[in-house]
Amino acid sequence: MHKARSVRGRRGVKARKVKAKARKYFANVAGQWDRMREDFFDETIADSILQASDVRPDSIVVDVGCGTGFLTQQVAARTHASGKTVGVDLSPSMLQVAKDNMAKLGLLESVEFRVGDAEKLPIDDDFADAIVGNMILHHCLRPKRAISEMARVLKEGGRLALADLEKHNERWLREEMEDRWLGFDLAKVKKWFEAAGLEDVKVQLARTKCCGISMRGRKAEIGIFIASGSKPRGPGTL
Repeated sequence: MHKARSVRGRRGVKARKVKAKARKYFANVAGQWDRMREDFFDETIADSILQASDVRPDSIVVDVGCGTGFLTQQVAARTHASGKTVGVDLSPSMLQVAKDNMAKLGLLESVEFRVGDAEKLPIDDDFADAIVGNMILHHCLRPKRAISEMARVLKEGGRLALADLEKHNERWLREEMEDRWLGFDLAKVKKWFEAAGLEDVKVQLARTKCCGISMRGRKAEIGIFIASGSKPRGPGTL
């Protein structure tokens, strides 16, 4: 019993260190992030995520790992009249830029931002009609746990849609972009979605790729997948 507590304690210390390092990195790059991410993926990925998540004008949507609001903007543009958008990110600095971006677009009143961890979302059970995320899993210490958390927050019949990277060997992304994972095997992601209790799970390659150049001039072109699934409805519900 004592040994088990010691193992959990060491894991907890490691998790705190990893997340503190990530917060520091994103605090440093928050002001440049919108320009940086333009080099890696284009606007079409947002359209693909929203289509897979079935976001509607009256939807309550959570954007996990929202960063400076790249995806949040697209969601809020669809839902600001009669729905609601909640952006969650580990970095207060990134959220401040996101707020500024929303204000410039006249969308701030319909968006709420919360500082939080994808693996322990500061959101109640059965809250959202849809949950979306772009390039969040490869920053998570425990991506399978993050997916389960997102499923917890979904309403019955709600959809989860995430975009992330295929498995790759661009190790410089760990050093330069604070990536935890070098992408994912698509079959494994599908199993994680199913293990979280989701159905109608689809994991498909997007029509665009993640492109970038390291500080040493190494060019990368990595496949992007869209993973989606629905939370089952209970007996007797429509």
